[in-house]
Amino acid sequence: MKYSLEVPPKDPVWRLQIYANLADSLSFETVWLSDHYYNRSIAVAATAMATVMKRRRIGLGIMNPYLHHPVLMAQMAASLSELAPDRVSIGIGAGDKNALESLGIVQESPVERVRWAVKTVRELLISGRREGALGLDFGAWGRIPIYVAAQGPRMLRLAAEVGDGVLINTSWLPSPSKPIGVVKEALESAGRSREEFSVEMEVLVSVHEEAEKARKTVKPYVGVVVQGLSPEMAAELGIREEMLRQIGSMVKARMWLEIHKVVPDSLVELFSIAGSPRDVSARLEDVSRAGLGGLVLGGPLGPTPRRAMIMLDGIVKGLSE
Repeated sequence: MKYSLEVPPKDPVWRLQIYANLADSLSFETVWLSDHYYNRSIAVAATAMATVMKRRRIGLGIMNPYLHHPVLMAQMAASLSELAPDRVSIGIGAGDKNALESLGIVQESPVERVRWAVKTVRELLISGRREGALGLDFGAWGRIPIYVAAQGPRMLRLAAEVGDGVLINTSWLPSPSKPIGVVKEALESAGRSREEFSVEMEVLVSVHEEAEKARKTVKPYVGVVVQGLSPEMAAELGIREEMLRQIGSMVKARMWLEIHKVVPDSLVELFSIAGSPRDVSARLEDVSRAGLGGLVLGGPLGPTPRRAMIMLDGIVKGLSE
């Protein structure tokens, strides 16, 4: 089992560099940067972090083809590889439907759009050119694996068909074996082996000595996950429509300081791993038995991210022994 971190670039760039410098000394494989238009630019943040990271991989994503043209995704990844040769990964997904709609963008044909994006980025990163048009005038330094972020069955199958790996959405935390099963079947149908494909799950994590502080800190992130659930998944988990509407309205208004009042602990338990170091260790150990190849520990990490990173490093080292 390999463990990675996801750092939302919501803090000032100088602080992100501090996180990056710390992460470089810890045991995590990759530091992923989530991509949301209301946070710092992923390109600027990744560049700043790459200047202080000499060992760990840097993950760009998850980016979506509605906001980023695939040529620009490839340009960003290849440029970053000059600062971190052979240490760059890229994640591509359909994006948050509600966030896109707030920008006036309709999320049409998400599976086919992601397929097109992955194909185009791969062609550009391999040869610098794509069919029918000029591409980049420079190449990547080293191989850049492409991960597909997936939640629904169709996107999970697409990830197995075209990706170098899959990042399963944390919404599957209550039953991780289901998406893993979909991916395994799709790999077999595509004639691909598990050895050439990385099956990983991104899980929201928040750790602190005071468990209640950890749970409160993760609630805005849980709110974002909940408002993106399909109606079928919400119904299966028994989440009331009234609660979904209330949480969704607060997410759209970005009422992060108040949202903890409407996100119950029951949803925190479903969609995140939050609590004391002992709580988090026990939950991570349980999830690690599901058959995943890796876990990306994402979200807030904890009320104090630097301290949480150190705690999580100790936890995963203990689990790896």
